[in-house]
Amino acid sequence: MKKKINVLRAVLGGAGVILLNSVFGNLLYMNPLVSGIFAQFKDHPGIRPMEYFGGMENWLGLTMGFGLFLEIFVIILFVLLYQGIPFTKWRKGLAFGTIIGVLRAVPEAFNQWMLVNYPEPLILVQLVNTFLGYIILGFLIGIIFDKAKVISEEA
Repeated sequence: MKKKINVLRAVLGGAGVILLNSVFGNLLYMNPLVSGIFAQFKDHPGIRPMEYFGGMENWLGLTMGFGLFLEIFVIILFVLLYQGIPFTKWRKGLAFGTIIGVLRAVPEAFNQWMLVNYPEPLILVQLVNTFLGYIILGFLIGIIFDKAKVISEEA
């Protein structure tokens, strides 16, 4: 089967995915539980202060810019790997998000634990939030791309 991509729907659907994922990402990192854990370690020598980046505004710009780059890359990767991902509809996105989450979150957490003087509770928070973030991102890609009929398969 050959896949056909509606580029306009892909761009609009991708923009929708990114907007919704921003909401969920903020909920993962800015909830009281996670904020409380981060606050415990704000003066830890392994944590860079906001001033290192030129203040909160610059830090947010860098974080959001890199996050946008990663989300666009993940969406393009989903389209490229679409036919090889098991399941259909939102389950396809969920499977993709789970695979990407494991491939990104686990090695990142392991490397932080092995190589950096970084508090272990923060490594655990990063592991869980990164993994959940990719599951949510994959689910959103799957459901929005299905509903918007971004990718169709032709015989």
